[in-house]
Amino acid sequence: MDEKSIRVGLFGYSKKQVLDHIRYIEEDYEGELAKKQDRMFDLIEENRQLKKQIEDLKNEIKNHKEQEIYISKALVKAEKKAQDIVEAGHKKAREVYYKMELEKAKWQERVKQIRGQMLDFERAVCETLEEFRAEVNYLTSKEVSEALLEDDNIVQDEIRSVS
Repeated sequence: MDEKSIRVGLFGYSKKQVLDHIRYIEEDYEGELAKKQDRMFDLIEENRQLKKQIEDLKNEIKNHKEQEIYISKALVKAEKKAQDIVEAGHKKAREVYYKMELEKAKWQERVKQIRGQMLDFERAVCETLEEFRAEVNYLTSKEVSEALLEDDNIVQDEIRSVS
């Protein structure tokens, strides 16, 4: 119902039409008010859910920060442990290298000793061979001399016997 539909009667506006119009406005207002209240309740509920979601997210952020701190500490410990392991490995390698160098030096000294002994042995063998050769030469020359003397004696005996 709109304003033009209210007719003017003998004593003014028709009471029934005015009341109908007021009821119409009242119903329209109450309908709009109910819609607005429903929307307000929806917004209040949405606001409550968003506040809860914000609170949940804040708690989640707090948990993530705590986990981040824990993980950071664990990483620092792991790095320190890894560094200690590497340092221990380097130390062990240096110790093994040092021991190997000592062992190498011992073996080199032992090789020198053995070479010296071999040279001494070789000299002794050479001296013995020289003495043996000298002895063989002496004996051979003695035999040859004796054989020559004997041949000379035979020849002289033959010369004497012929003469």
